[in-house]
Amino acid sequence: MGRHLPRIIKLKIIELRKERFGITQIARAIENTGFKVTRQAIYFTLKKFEETGGIKHAHRSGRPPIIVEEIKQFIDNAYEENDELTSKDLQLMIRRNYNKNVSMTAIKVVRKRLGWLKSGIKYCQHVREPNRVKRLAFAKKCIITKDTFDDVIFTDESSVWLEQHARLCFRRKNCLPKYKPKVKHPYKVHVWAGISRRGRTQLLIFTGIMKQDFFVEEILHRCLLPFVLSAYPDHHRYQQDNDPKHTSLYAQIYLDKVGIYHWPTPPESPDLNPIEMLWAEMKGFLRKKVKPRNKDELVNGIKTFWKTVTIEKCNKYIDHLYKVLPVVVTRNGQASGM
Repeated sequence: MGRHLPRIIKLKIIELRKERFGITQIARAIENTGFKVTRQAIYFTLKKFEETGGIKHAHRSGRPPIIVEEIKQFIDNAYEENDELTSKDLQLMIRRNYNKNVSMTAIKVVRKRLGWLKSGIKYCQHVREPNRVKRLAFAKKCIITKDTFDDVIFTDESSVWLEQHARLCFRRKNCLPKYKPKVKHPYKVHVWAGISRRGRTQLLIFTGIMKQDFFVEEILHRCLLPFVLSAYPDHHRYQQDNDPKHTSLYAQIYLDKVGIYHWPTPPESPDLNPIEMLWAEMKGFLRKKVKPRNKDELVNGIKTFWKTVTIEKCNKYIDHLYKVLPVVVTRNGQASGM
């Protein structure tokens, strides 16, 4: 409308009107100067000039705001303390503290203007205070020494359930969702493997509880040791989490005996082990592509995926550490969420 026209254009409109130009003629004359103006804007500018003798719009007092600054500050502070509050929660809190009835719509508008946006919760591992110190020191050391992780073998175990459906699906508008059955206690297997800049280790698929003798004989002796001897005859660092079976005296004696160098990493640090992202990719592959219906299809799907784990893929996940480490430092040792 005329309210938003520049002052110089408004003055030009008034000047042309005094020369008895019509609205269409005024529009063409102004367009020739390079400024495009609607005939409606010209009409309202002339009308305002005829009514008031000027081109300024009077200030509109309007009604007082429903939510005053004090309540806005209250809403902001409330979300600083608890970011899971709903607009209904805030409505009750404002009524209790200020004896005012404020609509949830008004609260949502103010909340958005304050910069609070709704988003899904992102989960990460819990890190206790002593381990935050260890994580921070570890991350700083890797950054300062410019560790390339060229000789590190990142290993881990993971559990894989028999799942046939992806986490997301689509349906046509106005159609009912398709219900997909889910078994209450799906079949489960465990996998162990490792990745490095020189490739992947052997994959071990097993069921049941992993005890320390199984860990030493089946995993360390039959899977890890052959890979170390073939891929890292010169020097290596073996990375694993701090599971009691991994750090048992029995396991430590074996590692010392065969010359496998254990590289200690901080507890509660799955984000510092790049193979965790590989497990996530594998589980997505099984749900979306394989959709196993029985034990054999599940096991074969895991083996099929493992064949796709190339040196390039290993390096891609290991390089992700360069993004994680600075975040761990910035967050003072807390979980990076990456």
